[in-house]
Amino acid sequence: MKDENKIVELLSEMLIEQKQTNKRLANLESHSENTNLRLEKLESGMEKMEKQQAKTNLAIGELRLSVMQLAEKFEIVSQHDKRITRLEDTVFHS
Repeated sequence: MKDENKIVELLSEMLIEQKQTNKRLANLESHSENTNLRLEKLESGMEKMEKQQAKTNLAIGELRLSVMQLAEKFEIVSQHDKRITRLEDTVFHS
């Protein structure tokens, strides 16, 4: 009888430990699911940022081209201004 009580006591302790282990596993699963959800949100955010970065890069390229074209036009206007100034000096100060 004494041995049977010892076996029952040991089995009872094992059952308690098994329940605790199951609770820990459930907590780990919950934590893992939360982590997966957070990773999915991060991946989605990264995809949106990558798309936005591509749009930004295109816009920067267009702005760069516009600035280069503006610089060319400015150079033409500057040359015309110099020519007009020389003509005015020649015509009005001779």
